[in-house]
Amino acid sequence: MHPPDCDILIAGGGPAGSALALALADGRHRIVVIEARPVRPQGDARATALAHGSVRLLDALGTWPGLAADGVPIHRVEVSQQGHLGRTRLDAAGEGVPALGRVVAYDRLASALAASAAAAPGVSWRAPARVAGVAPAHERLDVRVEADAGGETLHTRLVVAADGTASPLRDALGIGTQVHDYAQTALLAQVRAGGDPHTAHERFTRDGPVALLPAGGSLRTLIWTVPAARADALAGLPPAEFALEAGRRIGRRLGPLEVVRGPALYPLRRTLADRSIAGRAVLVGNAAHTLHPVGAQGFNLALRDVCALAERLRSADDPGEATRLADWARDRRGDQRRTLAFTDLLARGFGHGPAWLAGPRAGALIGLDLCPPGRHALAAQAMGVAGGLPRVGSWRLDARS
Repeated sequence: MHPPDCDILIAGGGPAGSALALALADGRHRIVVIEARPVRPQGDARATALAHGSVRLLDALGTWPGLAADGVPIHRVEVSQQGHLGRTRLDAAGEGVPALGRVVAYDRLASALAASAAAAPGVSWRAPARVAGVAPAHERLDVRVEADAGGETLHTRLVVAADGTASPLRDALGIGTQVHDYAQTALLAQVRAGGDPHTAHERFTRDGPVALLPAGGSLRTLIWTVPAARADALAGLPPAEFALEAGRRIGRRLGPLEVVRGPALYPLRRTLADRSIAGRAVLVGNAAHTLHPVGAQGFNLALRDVCALAERLRSADDPGEATRLADWARDRRGDQRRTLAFTDLLARGFGHGPAWLAGPRAGALIGLDLCPPGRHALAAQAMGVAGGLPRVGSWRLDARS
């Protein structure tokens, strides 16, 4: 029997895989990260809205200090519906936190996490390389890794699929998925707008939700959800016409919009893996669940998942031990279900539908604004603290500090 070459092999060096490697990097385990790209690509139009809880977790991992200067604080969130007066406001001061969240460019977040993980003790970073196959063996997995210099088989106690929505490793493990096509496309653009530079706006329209996230000063990241059939035509409009159409959806209070960059198109589908563990394998991040961007829950959920997994594995002699993995999957189920339901409700219940639903939706927003317990519950979910935060090493985090 071959001894293991590593204790944990992580397929995918994106934000979820990097965060897991960093959370585990205390020198106890030998960790190998397999990343397909030699360097992080630049020019990604996405912005990541980090919930307050995620900022706390990244701080515990040691990554946040290097990102803090680039993180634009969200002091207020306004949720409204096009054509109706009802709205709900969430306020950081009312929740007792310095900010409801922070907005960071996806490129910046991914690069910072990857650099920190690659330099962490006990982590071997291999790129460009890819997992070409996996086979069970006695108390280990044999993982075939292909790189420019040739291929090799690595023996590991645990393999983690963090290789994205399409996840080749998930397919190799024989784990199926449930896919729901929202028949929508997100148009992402950087725009200039008026109004408070630290207020995020989420507005529901007949076509789908429209969001404006703070990006520093007058800059905003526009996330405009439209029917897939109309996406190309809207994206092809001259910048002034595109800004005018988007401004009609977001409302007049922010003044005219001005396009600075974009738009880029992202088709929207919800992809859920049939299970998150299989033998000595675990799925995290988009490989486990890819969500609609409304509510900005995807990476925030993934970060809670990987920090909780790292805490389970930190003291394990055998990180692939079945009971330990099953306990993690059971413990995470409540947060995952709550977050999936919250996102799907926003995407399908508020995002579009028959005209007669507009009145009840407006009433629901007014009711939330007049009901402090309901508003605080919504804020807790948005801030990623509704179920508490996982421990990170010696840090046991107060969710609202």
